[in-house]
Amino acid sequence: MTLANENRLDQNEPLFSRNFILTSLSTFTLFSSFYFLLITLPIYIQKIGGTESEIGFIIGVFTISAVVLRPFIGQEVDRRGRKNILISGLLVFLVSMLLYNYTNNVTSLLLLRVFHGVGWGAATTAATTLIADISPPKRRGEAMGIFGMSSNVAMAIGPFLSMILLVAYDFSILFMIAAGIALVSLLFALPISENVVSHRRTPLFSREALFASILMFTVSLSYGSIVSFLSLFAQKQGITNPGIFFSVFAVTLIIVRTFAGKLSDKKGRTFVILPGMIIIAGGLFLLSTASSLSIFLASAFLYGLGFGFVHPSLMALLVDSVSEEGRGAAMGTFTAAFDLGIGVGSIVLGFVLQYFDFQVMYSVSALIVLAGALLLISRTRNVTRVN
Repeated sequence: MTLANENRLDQNEPLFSRNFILTSLSTFTLFSSFYFLLITLPIYIQKIGGTESEIGFIIGVFTISAVVLRPFIGQEVDRRGRKNILISGLLVFLVSMLLYNYTNNVTSLLLLRVFHGVGWGAATTAATTLIADISPPKRRGEAMGIFGMSSNVAMAIGPFLSMILLVAYDFSILFMIAAGIALVSLLFALPISENVVSHRRTPLFSREALFASILMFTVSLSYGSIVSFLSLFAQKQGITNPGIFFSVFAVTLIIVRTFAGKLSDKKGRTFVILPGMIIIAGGLFLLSTASSLSIFLASAFLYGLGFGFVHPSLMALLVDSVSEEGRGAAMGTFTAAFDLGIGVGSIVLGFVLQYFDFQVMYSVSALIVLAGALLLISRTRNVTRVN
């Protein structure tokens, strides 16, 4: 494609196409179902006799199962088509949600989380690849930012609503509602159409995606400490509904995403990613000292502000560097790094918490993100010297 044709495509192709809307709605409902378990599942694990380290392990194994399969999923997304893998993943996700009511011990829950992670990995990899396909190149950061709002809106309402339902009813009702929302996600995905099916076997891992994936890994490690232990931390600090943290976090993300991706299109990816990582670390340091609701919410704001800068810009940086035929493998690598960070963070930081305290755990999380920021600075300086 010539530059003239590419520019013409950018000007004429609408950002909000039918596929973009359907994929975003399917992703919104998928994440809504997922977020119903975000802060309630640790409480459920405690209810059936799980320890703090087992909580981290059960939360972590969900993402680890997705990590192990994502490279293969990305390869199949390129070979068999985005929609086929999306539908398959959503079906597994739905069945998993229906089975939560039949878990009554740590072992059965652990096995179900492995199965659930397979569906999650397939559905999210296929959905992000679909969005990458239909994003106009000159507006890629903007498209990634807007698409990311679907999961952010789900985060804003899911955890908060799930705690209200849990107080009013019980876990069996909560699990059934989450399954119903997963069914809606599947229904939104069925009318999606696609044009990219290569039928060629691409590499399991994308080398071009490696740098962006490493940076995402350092950020999502910290997210593992949030999703696994924030509800327990909040209860210790006397905050009755920890879902409010995710509401503030998500609303901030939504606002930031309206301009962060577009800013990275104009100013460059590093211009947005680097300050975002520093802000994330600041939010984690603040969270480690949170002794009141105001500090708790201020840390949520900073964490959301930084994450809103980093995530869409890293995704755009990734897609910038790979071919259309290899996007499934690249997205598989990137999302595997994201999930691996959550999984490793949940497990490793769970042990940190068991032997130290919440302040140490969240401080360690912040230092890991800063290490990623230093890596980005080093890479940027090396590129500048070469140029």
